[in-house]
Amino acid sequence: MHSIRQIQVLKALAQHRHFGRAATALGVSQPNLTRSLKHMEEVLGVALFDRQGVTPTVFGEIVLRHGERAIANFRDLVREVTLAKGLEFGSLRVSVGPYPADISGASATGELLQKHPNLFIEFRNANWSGAVDDVVDETVDLAFAETLVASANPDIEVEPVRSSRMVFFCAAGHPLAAKARLSVEDLFGFPWVGPGLPDRLEMSVSDKGDKPFAVFDEATGRLHPRALVGSFATAKEIVLRGRAVGAAIPFQIDDELSKGACIRLPIDPPWLTLKYGFIFKKGRTLSPAAVAFMETVRDIESSIPELT
Repeated sequence: MHSIRQIQVLKALAQHRHFGRAATALGVSQPNLTRSLKHMEEVLGVALFDRQGVTPTVFGEIVLRHGERAIANFRDLVREVTLAKGLEFGSLRVSVGPYPADISGASATGELLQKHPNLFIEFRNANWSGAVDDVVDETVDLAFAETLVASANPDIEVEPVRSSRMVFFCAAGHPLAAKARLSVEDLFGFPWVGPGLPDRLEMSVSDKGDKPFAVFDEATGRLHPRALVGSFATAKEIVLRGRAVGAAIPFQIDDELSKGACIRLPIDPPWLTLKYGFIFKKGRTLSPAAVAFMETVRDIESSIPELT
């Protein structure tokens, strides 16, 4: 096996079971991916994948098992070098949830690059479950995301950053905008938009079928809002353009409220809270870049108003 990249080719094929999709995931052309697989098979003298169905052979399974360890060892090597280089030529890989990205994560990244322009930063947008998976898999240095699920994982450390009440909002012309009193059931008749639904809300909904405000994902067993998005800016734009309902900390929609573009809905369910923080692997030393990112986030968060 000549490189980590060749092992990644095998992993992509095993995951996607399709040459075209695997090539797209790796950012290479399909002919290049096919040549890479053929070269590996020629070097080893065995077939690694059955072409019918694109499934790994017994030899392919062996290479994949050893390849996982090789990739993990390579990541550890890169990480140790990064730690030694520090902030001047180091790197930071962080998985960030939609709300913390909008509130302080993106700004902290900008400030960090301004102070240390030689850093390499990979800023991954992720929902709460994806962020935790990234930390567990050690594909990122840390996550900055919703902490509820992460707190229950014994292999994870969590440092809370924010716990704030949220509000529902809709476009100024929305049918709900003129109502002085509302219940959650009133909101159920319209599509919701956001990165996910609170667990406490899901538990209160007995029927897990599709609804006007959400759809049921059979693969995960979870309800998702009708518009499942990866950024708060996208969620806000969708709300302002139609009949969708969104949630925010009030300062996130101050400008739109002052211009009369949206309405803060008169409803305050107890489960409508935002709790996020830093998530990292227990016992893993944080890089200088990760520590600097966390310090920058804390400074920005300290100047942000609470619910008003």
